[in-house]
Amino acid sequence: MKQIKRVKNFAPWLLLAAEISLFMAVIAMPSSTVYGDGAAIDAKLVPIERIVSQGRVNRTPYFAYIGVHSGDVSDIWVPAELLSDMKCPVKLASDKSYFTGRIENPSEKLGLPILKTLLPNNAPAIDIDFRALSDDGKFYFNISGMEPVTGITGTLTDTRRVIVPPKSGDILVVGKPEQMPEKARISVPDFTPSDLTPPFSLIWEQVGDLNPDISVEDALPTVKIVSPTWFALKDSGGAVSNKADWTYTADAHAKGYGVWALVSNGFNRDRTTAFLSKESLQNQFIAKMLVYSKLYGFDGINIDFENVGNDDAVKLTAFVRKLADAAGENGLAVTIDLPVPTSWNKAYERKALAEAVNYVIVMAYDEHWGSSPRAGSTASLPWTQKAVKRALSDVPAEKLLMGVPFYTKEWAETKTGKSKVSVRSRTMTMASVDTRLSETGAALQWQGDKGQNYFQYVSDDKTYKIWVEDERSIALRMSIIKNFKLAGAAFWRKGFEKPEIWPVIEGTLTIEE
Repeated sequence: MKQIKRVKNFAPWLLLAAEISLFMAVIAMPSSTVYGDGAAIDAKLVPIERIVSQGRVNRTPYFAYIGVHSGDVSDIWVPAELLSDMKCPVKLASDKSYFTGRIENPSEKLGLPILKTLLPNNAPAIDIDFRALSDDGKFYFNISGMEPVTGITGTLTDTRRVIVPPKSGDILVVGKPEQMPEKARISVPDFTPSDLTPPFSLIWEQVGDLNPDISVEDALPTVKIVSPTWFALKDSGGAVSNKADWTYTADAHAKGYGVWALVSNGFNRDRTTAFLSKESLQNQFIAKMLVYSKLYGFDGINIDFENVGNDDAVKLTAFVRKLADAAGENGLAVTIDLPVPTSWNKAYERKALAEAVNYVIVMAYDEHWGSSPRAGSTASLPWTQKAVKRALSDVPAEKLLMGVPFYTKEWAETKTGKSKVSVRSRTMTMASVDTRLSETGAALQWQGDKGQNYFQYVSDDKTYKIWVEDERSIALRMSIIKNFKLAGAAFWRKGFEKPEIWPVIEGTLTIEE
């Protein structure tokens, strides 16, 4: 990793003088590596300098990481020490894994009067969390778009980007025209919600260290909604982890996508039980999601609470209803992801949940889950049809989206005895399946009872089996949506598909007049 050289013995109080300015020049430096969530990210490293009288420039010990997006500076990650010098109400957590920002008077500042009923003491303040990226022992916060949290506002004067921090003077972030674009950030444009006339598609975006740059991607046919995996319940006290990015929202809106941010329970049953046991924790959680919706401009919330205990069914329904009511009052759609109904899974009161939310997504995949003791299809056609029929017993067709896998599993069977077989699996994308088929020279076999192609091969005394998701199987899944007149499809996940799938979806996910 690139080592960042810093000037020592710099007096931090200089940054607080009224006439001090910062100069962030994008110079011809190689990309550096910054770390977040344990993985590396490429980013442009720039020095932070200050302009003093007569235009003289002095170097500070600080550097920033910036992202240039669609020709504009989109993200500006500044070190925690700089935030402290600027007296911003954003603090690095003690374990240095995230930042916490405090918003005073959030109901008035963000136009969310409902916060006064959700938060104690008439909502004087709320603390929300943001990701921290690290490099060389330093931790960085993305100031872009976070004016309500940081107190920093951004304006544009000629070629200078003016940043006004609290309790200090004007700080100018400037760029030489030949080196930096003129805009300091991308403005999130006004967005008219997508026409969700059935059938339409939602696609989930799994977000890792940084949000992908979807501005360089082609718009996906039939897709009206993207659901990035941005938020999660991270402890039993109602804290919410955050991976959101306003640039992603702006790009999604520019393509005509609505953004329904996914919030999960981390698949943690005990945490969920504790969370659902206290209404005050749920109120805090709902308040935070509403605040995040204002900061990041998303259009809806996708609830993905899985592995919920059966005893929590009534409490889960009450929580979802309260969240949906609060979100609806503030113009947000709410959807919920539900597993395929089974006799043993009674944690979800599907009929009541369907009445509370805008849409229900039945996760019609993992017929054979990753740790299954037996190899099999991720979602065979007959099993998928039965899953939809079961869901329709509680959910109206016009509210039901059918989950569709863009992935499959490669199963490895190893004989451990005369009649015993050990089974292991790994997830594969459509492209990786095609590669495996080519590498092994195996022959595809159409299994009509499964509605899928299948192939197997032997290597190192193991028998490998793959039930394939391809153009043919996807077309049959779209026919289920069409035949049952469902609201549409929900694809898990973006990037697992191959390009050839989209013309099939576009051609089959239609309802003739």
